[in-house]
Amino acid sequence: MSDRLIAAAAAAGIGMTILPVVYRAGGFGGAALSERQRRFAPDEDAFAELYERLARRHRNDPNVRVGIAPHSLRAVPPDQLARAVELARKLDATAPIHIHVSEQPKEVAECRAWSGTTPIAWLADNAPVDEAWCLVHATHATPEEVATMAHRRAVVGLCPTTEANLGDGIFSLPEFLALGGGWGIGTDSNVCTSPVEELRWLEYGLRLTRGRRNVAAKAAGGSTGAFLFDRAVDGGARACARKVGKLAPGWRADFVVLDAEHPALSARDGEAILDSWLFAGNSNPVRDVVVGGEWAVREGHHRHEDQARADYVKALGRLRS
Repeated sequence: MSDRLIAAAAAAGIGMTILPVVYRAGGFGGAALSERQRRFAPDEDAFAELYERLARRHRNDPNVRVGIAPHSLRAVPPDQLARAVELARKLDATAPIHIHVSEQPKEVAECRAWSGTTPIAWLADNAPVDEAWCLVHATHATPEEVATMAHRRAVVGLCPTTEANLGDGIFSLPEFLALGGGWGIGTDSNVCTSPVEELRWLEYGLRLTRGRRNVAAKAAGGSTGAFLFDRAVDGGARACARKVGKLAPGWRADFVVLDAEHPALSARDGEAILDSWLFAGNSNPVRDVVVGGEWAVREGHHRHEDQARADYVKALGRLRS
């Protein structure tokens, strides 16, 4: 599956950070896996072989970065978490490490029953959490944990549409921002794969709970859209361990070109363009996409879209039959 994902990314024109998932237990303390969970759980030797093969094969590939994703503390016992991190760091000292933490109150309560503390606090005390780590969700982080994550320079991975879909709650973003914390956005369910919708949900959720507008603006009267976009690009680049997000020597040429004549952007300039892109409806003003210095989309059309559509329909028909 890893090979097919990497091949699909190459065909589509996507710079890929691939994170094989460690999933070994059905609950805190090494509880047995359920029948449905067993498909997620290769044994340690199989996982090590997979990671080492991917890391060595793509070590010099500019389009692929390899890391690991211990699913969560409930799914990865401490000894196996330590070995997975050691394996990743042995081959790549800056390999990205993603893990779900404190997503739901039940998870936090079960972690307390198992260890006497919360998932984030346990990781801070027992794992080498640093700027290479992405702590996904962190919805129910305490103020002390928010400060710890900022101090450790870990990126918080926020998935607003997923967190809304599951009723998880809303991360304490303003407090994290005040401490200089870095964050990115993503999806944990593929219900939505639109970065614009994720950023809009993030800001609107904060407005609803805080009772004011422009919660994430960098300053009074500043552009909320520009702040959200810039911070998400920076945090996302760090979480994916990729040199993207700047048009500068030594950085990947990954960027999008917006259609200046799109109705949503008409008569807009400067940072106001990003405000309109994020908050003026669901139309898509992206005209062109460049990945690794190559055009993937031009004038709104992917270079392989006709063939991709035909292949998809053919594959779907084969599966149904």
